[in-house]
Formats: sequence, structure tokens, C-alpha cells
Amino acid sequence: MDANQSGVWTINQDREKKIVVTHVNVRQSIVFLITKLIALDALATFIALVFFSPLAVPLSTEIKTQIVSYNIWYFGLLFFVKIILTLFVVLEWLNEYYEITPTKIVHRRGIIWCKEDVNDISGEKSARITAIGIQQGVLGRIFNYGTLFFYDRGVYKYYYMYYIHNPLRYLEILHHLLPNADVEKDIVREHI
Repeated sequence: MDANQSGVWTINQDREKKIVVTHVNVRQSIVFLITKLIALDALATFIALVFFSPLAVPLSTEIKTQIVSYNIWYFGLLFFVKIILTLFVVLEWLNEYYEITPTKIVHRRGIIWCKEDVNDISGEKSARITAIGIQQGVLGRIFNYGTLFFYDRGVYKYYYMYYIHNPLRYLEILHHLLPNADVEKDIVREHI
């Protein structure tokens, strides 16, 4: 993968075919989306168990009948709240991503009010980025996610791309864009 003069990435295949890529979108690993959705289901199950727990206690038949008579409204409300929260979690995951171009890294997030953080990595500012790296633990190796970072010595600050999918691939892309930067790897094991 090479960046040419116009800032467009190309992949040479057989010297005749070219794939042109102007940017790469990087999202948080889907493992975290699935984890949030499972937690949401577990919370809904817990709430349902709390609602019906008085039925296991010796109560009068009249009280038990009242509890059961409200179950349609209860489950209807639980259904709509769960759907709304599920949509929010999925939309939040879809609308938070990093965009890597040959000249900048942009972090976009937000569903209604979108926020954007731009880090220039071209020209004079690319010399300010002295280190790029990866942090990846055991679960990150198993599920193929990790955190990328780069250090901007102009503002003395680390910038992070948290829990992204396939971080080694994007570390390689950043290394091609910033060949003079030191590469730091904090990986449990290179090969599991």
C-alpha cells in the first residue's frame, strides 16, 4: 500500500490494476457492541424477574392476580424501552469511528450532535508525531481488537483510537503514513 503525490492510497496488483482508497474508516470492535446488547438483555431479564418475584412469595390470591393483570402493560413498556435502548446502542456504535486519510486522522462521534476531533499528520505536523503504537491484551488477541495511539510532541499529548477491530492492520497503515515515527508494541503475544 503506497501513498502517491496526490495523497491517494493505491495497491498495486500486477502493475496494471489499481485500487484507489482515499480514506479508511475504523470502528470500535463489534465485540463491544455485542457485549452491550447482551448486557441490555440481562438487565431486561433481571427487571422481569424482580417484577414477578412476589409471585414466588406466599401472598394472597388477590395480590397475585393484580400483579399478573398488569403484565401486558409491564411487558409492553419493557419491550419499548428495550427497543429504544438497543437502537441507541447500535446507532452510537455506528456513528463513532475514526477516519484515516493520508493527511489527517479524524475522530467522529455523536448521533444528533456530531463531534469531530481532527489530528493533522501531513506536512510539518507529521514531524511532530514521534511515536505510534498498539496496546493489546489477551482478550484483544483472541477477539482481534486493541488500542492504537500516536504521540504528538507539538502538544505533548497521546491520542488514542480505543478498542478498534484489527489494530495491527491499521498500525501498518499509520506506519506507512508516518515512516519516521517510532513503533511501540505492547502485545501479550504476537501469535496465539
